[in-house]
Amino acid sequence: MAEAKLDMDALMAALDAQRRALQISWRELARQASVSPSSLTRMQQGKNPDVNTFASLLQWLKLPAERFMLAETRDDKQKEHANRLAVASTLLRGKKNMTPKATKALQELVRAAYSLAKELDE
Repeated sequence: MAEAKLDMDALMAALDAQRRALQISWRELARQASVSPSSLTRMQQGKNPDVNTFASLLQWLKLPAERFMLAETRDDKQKEHANRLAVASTLLRGKKNMTPKATKALQELVRAAYSLAKELDE
């Protein structure tokens, strides 16, 4: 059985995309997510967050943990796919003039497009 692993690249990309969409600093992101700025700095250096920090960041992103988990056996294309999907999803949710229904529909469309692209790559 493959061991699950946190995809730090995808998590940091999603955090950065949402931070940019909201036009806030990393310090403000930390404040809004109720995590320490030093935790974000350590994460930017490639260190995994503790479980409470991870949970707070997921809540701030409004994304499930599964979005940032990788099996050790995944190849680089799958990792890149997960990263792009997380960033696209985060950017879509950052659009303030979109209804939740429209955002969800676009997320599903992006997810379907990435799934098709992944199938074509295999």
